[in-house]
Amino acid sequence: MLEARLTIEGNPQPISLIGAGPWQVGRSAEADVAFPDDHSCSRQQARIIRTDDGFAIQHLSRGTPTAIDGEPIAGTVPLLDGARITFGVQRVLFTLIEAEFHEATIIGRAEPIMASPDRLSLDRSLTVGRQDHPGQIVFDHPAVSRRHAAFDVANGSVAVRDLGSTNGTFVNGTRIDRPHPIAPGDRVDIGPFQLTFDGKGLTSTSRAGNAALTVSGVSCDVRMAGAPVRILDGATFDIKPREFVCIIGASGSGKSTLMNILAGRALPSTGEVMLNGTNLHNSFDAMKQDIAFVPQQDVLHEQLTLRQALDYAAQLRLPRDTTRQQRQSIVETAARSVDLSGRLDTRIGLLSGGQKKRASLASEILNRPSLLFLDEVTSGLDESTDWEIMRLLRRLADEGMTIVVVTHTLANVEAFCHKVVCMGRGGHTTFVGAPDSALAFFGVQRLGEIFNRIEEDGARFWRARFEDTGSDTIIDLGTVRHAALTPAPVSRRRENPLRMASLVARQFGILTHRNTRLLLADRRTLAMAAVQSILIGGLMGYAFGTFGTGPETVTGKNALLFLLGLTSIWLGCNGASKDIVGELVIYKRERDINLSTAAFVASKYVVTGLFTILQLTIVFALTALLAERIPGRALPQFGILLAGGLAGTAIGLVISAFSNTRDQATTIVPLALVPQIILAGILVPHLPAPATLFAKVAVSSFWLTEAMKSVYIAAEGPIANMTAEPTGTGVLIVIAHAAVFLLITYLAALLRHGGRRRRA
Repeated sequence: MLEARLTIEGNPQPISLIGAGPWQVGRSAEADVAFPDDHSCSRQQARIIRTDDGFAIQHLSRGTPTAIDGEPIAGTVPLLDGARITFGVQRVLFTLIEAEFHEATIIGRAEPIMASPDRLSLDRSLTVGRQDHPGQIVFDHPAVSRRHAAFDVANGSVAVRDLGSTNGTFVNGTRIDRPHPIAPGDRVDIGPFQLTFDGKGLTSTSRAGNAALTVSGVSCDVRMAGAPVRILDGATFDIKPREFVCIIGASGSGKSTLMNILAGRALPSTGEVMLNGTNLHNSFDAMKQDIAFVPQQDVLHEQLTLRQALDYAAQLRLPRDTTRQQRQSIVETAARSVDLSGRLDTRIGLLSGGQKKRASLASEILNRPSLLFLDEVTSGLDESTDWEIMRLLRRLADEGMTIVVVTHTLANVEAFCHKVVCMGRGGHTTFVGAPDSALAFFGVQRLGEIFNRIEEDGARFWRARFEDTGSDTIIDLGTVRHAALTPAPVSRRRENPLRMASLVARQFGILTHRNTRLLLADRRTLAMAAVQSILIGGLMGYAFGTFGTGPETVTGKNALLFLLGLTSIWLGCNGASKDIVGELVIYKRERDINLSTAAFVASKYVVTGLFTILQLTIVFALTALLAERIPGRALPQFGILLAGGLAGTAIGLVISAFSNTRDQATTIVPLALVPQIILAGILVPHLPAPATLFAKVAVSSFWLTEAMKSVYIAAEGPIANMTAEPTGTGVLIVIAHAAVFLLITYLAALLRHGGRRRRA
């Protein structure tokens, strides 16, 4: 396969055009061939593409002409060997060369490194990675680890093995954890790069700047009132590389369902979605790192600055061998891409609505995805901000991404998007094509009038009329294989325990650091927690300044122990009850990429548990200072309270995992505490037998009180009519309760909010 070089006048180091392309030329810092300091050059000056016969150049600029050998061009013109390209003050020589391994400048990089041609001969073993190493093929992309995978050649056979990469090496859509032999026709996915083995070598293609979707007969059925109802019916169309596509239609027309299926977040009932010729749903694990999804709700913590939020997202998504300096550069590039460079150190909560949308977008393009999906990204924004967002998305499409947006706001669709997909009720695709063609097809003046036209004659009528036009955007369903109408089951692999443990440990550290920073940044919560702890400790200490005399002494001491134990559970439960539900949008998005639910739950438990311990320390210290004394020895009693606080934190996380809103969690907390009060064995000392059995099995306050009473009896000797279970037994059961509640939290978070992809 031919390759080409660009030699820029005044720069002796040539730039090699390697791979499938295309290559953007312009003043934009994100351009493949960039002239950032030349203001005579447009941001998108031209685009060089690979054709069947070689190469061609497309003129893009509206203000600065592009000339070939002195002749201004319009549209697309073939590039011949020795062609001289000029625009503004730039003079560029285009030359053709034969493909080979050579020292060259990878696009977007300044230093000479080993390039990766379209075909890799496997006459010897080699490695693939992001960094330049002797004998290593360099795939320069943030999703690729420094040393990512190796192809071992021995005795005429080839095996691929992962070299401990963060994002994995996939063979035919399944991640490998040990050496895996490959046969002719097998596909190896590394980041956005797809390597196909032909028996002697690897043919390399990349989705970067080249992501195309083919949608064939995609339908979705849901059950309503026990009967199946079709909400998406046989969607069939193409989305080409670098297209900005808007899915429009009335409410209930299946827009979001279609987009979730296109993004791989939901499975169709029938049909298939092909990403560059590969079934997306069957190979989703291999491709998901290359697909970004921006939900309608913002997906960043408002207490953090934009720089902090993007940095945490980068730590979770980029390979662990990405250096801090590289991560900072990626964060700054993402912010610059969405025009937020000047707001990196601003707290997200202080950004405007449009800036928050752009901030969410920045977090999704950190790893340079090839496909970008956005759900109602401009909902609730004014028309000027909508224009800014749509212009930004068009720019990202021109720079290489394939973008699909669901929107109700149509004011700027015609000006910026390449294609619209018009949906009608029942999930029928009524038109696919350019916005101006849609106006002509429906016979209307504005896109908003299309919905009324569809309602007048029905979605089926317009779908049939569109299919009768023979548009080249519609695929003939008769040519789609019947077997393809039902996606093959996605293969599931057994995770490597060591790799999973390493991933969980790394993400736990990142999330714990983030959660701690979030807590410290929330000054209102810190102030309220401090006041709460001081008030509770002060009141209890004041109320039990004396235990009285005679029999009331024992009653007073038991009451104090009971209140301390209940306080420990309540503080933990109340503090953790909104931890998960308050971050559902963020958790779901990060889980879609690579977030470990175990790391997420564990980090929440540790940070909130430690905060609960800090609160309990204040409560206990004030109570001990103001009360007559703590019954029994103070230090063991404090240790028991800490176990109670951790159990309460676990109970709060269970509530949070099962809640759908923060208000719902707040409502459930008192309901969870009522059994802890009634069944603790103090207010009702003689519980019915079934209640006592339930308390011994599931009520932490019962065992907490038993343990504290045991310490009290051990310190002061036998007390009339008072017995208690051993201290160690009580503490161990409370800890066991905490472990069980944490397991329930993990399962609830995984299955309710972060499990396998569902049917749409």
